[in-house]
Amino acid sequence: MPKVKMPRSTPSLDMTPMVDLAFLLVTFFMLTSSFRAPEPVLVDPPSSTTEIQIPKQVFLATIDKDGRVFVDITNNAVKMAVTKKVMAQYKVPALSDEDLKKFCGMGPFGLRLKEIQRFMELETAERNATYQPGVPYDTSAKVTECELKSWAYETQVAAYNDYKDREQIAKERNMPFDPDSRIQFAIKADANAKYDVVKKVIQVFRNAKVKQFQMITGLEESPK
Repeated sequence: MPKVKMPRSTPSLDMTPMVDLAFLLVTFFMLTSSFRAPEPVLVDPPSSTTEIQIPKQVFLATIDKDGRVFVDITNNAVKMAVTKKVMAQYKVPALSDEDLKKFCGMGPFGLRLKEIQRFMELETAERNATYQPGVPYDTSAKVTECELKSWAYETQVAAYNDYKDREQIAKERNMPFDPDSRIQFAIKADANAKYDVVKKVIQVFRNAKVKQFQMITGLEESPK
């Protein structure tokens, strides 16, 4: 009896579900990712073996090798409240709502208060290319001229209010709340920064009643 020959056909795989899944993943990452703002200064901090991560919510004072100090407040709501308070304290014209949102989202800055408004009027490319002289921090000058102290002190006040508001909302909505989510303070200095500058910034933190802060370092391999 002759064998029955089965018809042969080329196997095919429907890729449509996989393509749809790939596009869904790409869309998800695009919508949930936060792009890092360009930093006006890059520093190379000294290294250490500690593995403690930088807090997500932080008031970071960055010191470059030329002695300039840059400030970054990673909580936009707190940064907005502090900016309004400090500019009013120094009698500097307030920013428009649009410029204020841009300023709070641009990351670290090293500007005097009177320079912020003119800086925000520039185009994005011009702002990235503009030299920033640093936030005034000299403790030997008059109190009204030590702008870094005002930024640090007002951040403490605004951060406390923000923490209490979020805690109250979490209780009302019966939601989990992280007790360690309050803004922390940190200093990140270039390895070639002068010791006197770092010492002055630490003194500013003390004058602003900042009792605890971290020193940010690079990671090196633990000794074997």
